[in-house]
Amino acid sequence: MLAGVAALTSCLREKTAQDIYNEQASGVALVLNQYYYSARFPDGSVIYFSGLDEDGDLRDIAFDRDSVKPSTAFATAFFVDNSGSLLTNRHVVNPEISTKDVKSYVQKLIKALQAYTEGLQIAMAERYKELQDRIDANTSIYYDEYRGYYATESPENDYLRSEQQELSDRFDEAQEYIDELSTIDVSELTLDVHCEVGVAYHDTYVTKPEDFKPCVVVRQSSVEGIDLALIRLKNKTTPQGAYVFSTPKDEGNIFGPSRAEREKLAISQPLVLIGYNHGMQLAATREGIKAQLTTGNVSQQPDDNRVMYSIPMLQGSSGSPVVNLYGELVAVNFAGMNGTQSFNFGVPLSRINEFLKGH
Repeated sequence: MLAGVAALTSCLREKTAQDIYNEQASGVALVLNQYYYSARFPDGSVIYFSGLDEDGDLRDIAFDRDSVKPSTAFATAFFVDNSGSLLTNRHVVNPEISTKDVKSYVQKLIKALQAYTEGLQIAMAERYKELQDRIDANTSIYYDEYRGYYATESPENDYLRSEQQELSDRFDEAQEYIDELSTIDVSELTLDVHCEVGVAYHDTYVTKPEDFKPCVVVRQSSVEGIDLALIRLKNKTTPQGAYVFSTPKDEGNIFGPSRAEREKLAISQPLVLIGYNHGMQLAATREGIKAQLTTGNVSQQPDDNRVMYSIPMLQGSSGSPVVNLYGELVAVNFAGMNGTQSFNFGVPLSRINEFLKGH
């Protein structure tokens, strides 16, 4: 009898934001992705670069892998099992780049290299003519009745002709280079992104990239518009004491809402996000890095692919867990509206469940 009463009265209760933070912040990790891109040409040659700048130009171009300078991006992930698995966004671990823009830049680069090389050829031709003028000036023509016309030259002409030959060889090499550039088919260029992903834990000290725990990318959603990815610590072990997020499993009881009621988000329903806004800049404190908690409300009736809410956030909060006031996972934050912090989007619970089940 008493056991039955206890079961009935132990209903699911709403929590304060402080309670949610105290309980769940340990399960939210700061993600560091150091990445660069490679562009492979049909002939097998490769160039490496860190990304595109505001003008659409390739940044930090290198011609060997060891010389490339990677880009750095921060984001958020959270533990979903005891085997070191964390959920985050696809764009966090696979930063997309416009293939069209890269091809356009490479085409411009090819034309610029051709024009530059042609300019070198013009300079070489002018130098060749200067040398020939000096050779002619160092040459005297004579005539006598026994030998006819004959020439005498300064010994300097041997050096001048040697330089002419070098110029001629370089001119031909430059022409071969121009011809090779003209054969490059930019439409066949292939792009790849190379990422090194690591995470750092709430309440730990982080001062350099080596302090981040290395991860591997396990899986990315193949469904367009479902921005989810699963990463895993290389040691396959969730840190002791770290909170593990799970989707709602209980059905509630007569004193509280049912699971179905809790999962169905309603307009103006309060939500809580825990994440790393602005990466290390806001995370770093004298007591180690700390996640931030922000709150808001559902601001649009959710559809199958996204839920809109008014939780303010900055870059770095991609991949953050969004929970209800019971502390239950309801979404994974993935995007915001440009020019405002007031309207942001998350992948809803139904899509999270499908992804975690491997659908």
